[in-house]
Amino acid sequence: MADKRRVLFHRTWTKPNGGTSGGQMKVRDAFVHFQASERFEPKVYFPPSTLWVDHPGNVWRPFRQRGIVEWSILPDDVLFFSGHDWNILSEAERQRPPVPILNIAQPRHTNPEDKRHAFLRHPAIRIAKSSVGKKILEDHGVNGPVFLIPDSIDFTLLPKPNPSPDLDLLIVGLKNPGLAKRLEQRLKRKNRWRWRKWKIKVQTPPLLPTRQDFLQLLNRAKIVAYLPLDASRGAEGFYLPALEGMYLEKLVICPYAVGNIDFCIPEKTCIQPDYNEEALMEAILRALQMPDSERQPFLQQGKAITANHDIKKEKQSMLNLLHQADELWADQSLFQYGQ
Repeated sequence: MADKRRVLFHRTWTKPNGGTSGGQMKVRDAFVHFQASERFEPKVYFPPSTLWVDHPGNVWRPFRQRGIVEWSILPDDVLFFSGHDWNILSEAERQRPPVPILNIAQPRHTNPEDKRHAFLRHPAIRIAKSSVGKKILEDHGVNGPVFLIPDSIDFTLLPKPNPSPDLDLLIVGLKNPGLAKRLEQRLKRKNRWRWRKWKIKVQTPPLLPTRQDFLQLLNRAKIVAYLPLDASRGAEGFYLPALEGMYLEKLVICPYAVGNIDFCIPEKTCIQPDYNEEALMEAILRALQMPDSERQPFLQQGKAITANHDIKKEKQSMLNLLHQADELWADQSLFQYGQ
């Protein structure tokens, strides 16, 4: 059998918690998906500037020793980029890439103030994570075709839904800790006058050590209120944590965050208040006092929609796109060069 062609990944970080984000996890998932290809094999380059610490949540730890020692593009390579990976290329290579590029792009990258905005003018086969994200990228006029491959979950890695959660409410406030703490204080004041106290926990920075730690915390709650990135900060490309809450049969409260449009369906799979303190407080109080007969349809419909996001579907879609890359790249009508 002939040698497999390479799919080159470029990953780096300069903070101790680098390699732990949801974005890093989904790029790692693509890397693992491509290991199943009969024609390609993924390779990853970690520049010398990458800060490695013994962090259990770094999804790239198992691949550190297998990283290639030098970044060098071969004529039959394919590149897989996300975020700031474009910086490894020279300006000339960005304007006229020597090989096909698959590129995860987010709606917030269309904001001229985003540091990744300039990369959208370079030729690439782009991957969007939501239907509205795909439309935003296409309407913006990104350089190259856009394919929808929603984020997905490996359900085998999630715990079984907890039938006896000990928390009434978890507020996931990593991306909006100030608002999370204000909501917590208001709920504490209401709790003073209650005979049965609500058991409430708020997750704010720093991150828990691993994804499993977060999932175990999630599984302790009956209700989860999520505070994703709002529109003023570019919103979300997808927002996997809310989908994980649905799989674990939680009553999900989550404002609209662009990327969650395909699974956060108001009054079906979640409660979706406006993204402000008063609306969120009202939604939380409603959820805390909701009778089980009203709550159960939310849980059932939320769990059902997660079936659309099985990791097996994502894997097949990623492999299909990789195997189409040469044909797409050869169609010069899809791209503009020299930008």
